[in-house]
Amino acid sequence: MTPPEVLRFLIMKNKPSKHIDFDPGLGLLDLVDEYDEEERVYFGVEEEKKGMKDLRRVYELSQPYKIPEKLPLQVSYRHLATIVQISRDWEKILEILRRTGQIKEKLDEGDEERLKSRVKHVIYWLDNFAPDIIKFSLQETLPKIKLDDKQKEFLKAYLDLILSGEWKAEELHENVYTASKQSGINPKNGFKIMYKILLGKESGPRLGYFLTTLGKEFVVRRIKEAIERA
Repeated sequence: MTPPEVLRFLIMKNKPSKHIDFDPGLGLLDLVDEYDEEERVYFGVEEEKKGMKDLRRVYELSQPYKIPEKLPLQVSYRHLATIVQISRDWEKILEILRRTGQIKEKLDEGDEERLKSRVKHVIYWLDNFAPDIIKFSLQETLPKIKLDDKQKEFLKAYLDLILSGEWKAEELHENVYTASKQSGINPKNGFKIMYKILLGKESGPRLGYFLTTLGKEFVVRRIKEAIERA
């Protein structure tokens, strides 16, 4: 469920006599985030925080084969957990990551091997250990939903905002609040509407980043279809 260097990191960062609590659920995501952060510090990309003791040695002992010469490709475990639930096809995963700007057009052999390893482990974690709260299924067609007039106005307002603005995660997220205010609904209701037309349920991954993984064309088409059917 986790790359070998992350599990070794969990062991190496703790004192030998200390009991280690390992959470195979959401705690696993925090563990990988912590490993990635310390890796960035090791290679001088990020400043060291207080409390990071013996960082260099811990990182070096965490490597199962050899110590990397440069900062390896880092794609968040959390983000991969979203992407592989959209598609498990390798080429499609690469397409999404290129579209969201997280990888370059051509990966070197080492970075591609690391990314493939992470994808493999994330899939295993999702299939066997991930809590239901993080799981979803992208609906191929528009789910059966009922929208009142204000909810329909929200979708129209949100569509106008994403068509006229930039396709960036934070802006897409904030647009929900703007469209909700314009249509006179609670922002929580706005988020629920978006998740319903995409996933068929009232919650899901952080919306802005989720929409960027789906792509603008798909999202615009789904919103227009929901407005028409309403």
